Amino acid sequence: MRHCIALLVVLCPLVSMAATPGTAKGTITFNGKPKNLAYAYAWKEEDHFTKGVMNTVVLLSDAKLTDAMMADRSARTDAARKGKFTGVLVNISPKGEIESGTFYTAAEDGYFDASGMHKWEKKALTANKVEGKLSAPEGKFFKTSYAYSATFEAPIGPMPKAK
Repeated sequence: MRHCIALLVVLCPLVSMAATPGTAKGTITFNGKPKNLAYAYAWKEEDHFTKGVMNTVVLLSDAKLTDAMMADRSARTDAARKGKFTGVLVNISPKGEIESGTFYTAAEDGYFDASGMHKWEKKALTANKVEGKLSAPEGKFFKTSYAYSATFEAPIGPMPKAK
């Protein structure tokens, strides 16, 4: 029995760490209205195009998100559409390149995908942590202007699961 309790004491902080967000410091701006990015989430996810390749997903947000929101793109889109959060998600390849990205904003009915403009200045990318600076210069998606820049650091947890 003592061994079980000791195991729980050791493992509980590790389990809770997976859901703990990292920190971000910067802004994301849509149509001239800036919001502070304060939270950074990261997890590993299989590449959509290359089976067996695991990308690091980084989500920067102005609000704390639940695991269920992070696990489900539709839930993230719905929350952004309702103005509950604003953010940007990028997929970083094992080579350190940003393969794709998604902006979450009420300005575009919840989200829009955009690739080619995201920049990452890598400070660290290990099995357990990702850190650096993410940014995109001012750009336009139909009638929505956007830009962001934030330094961040986040533990890499398991892929979020809807409960």
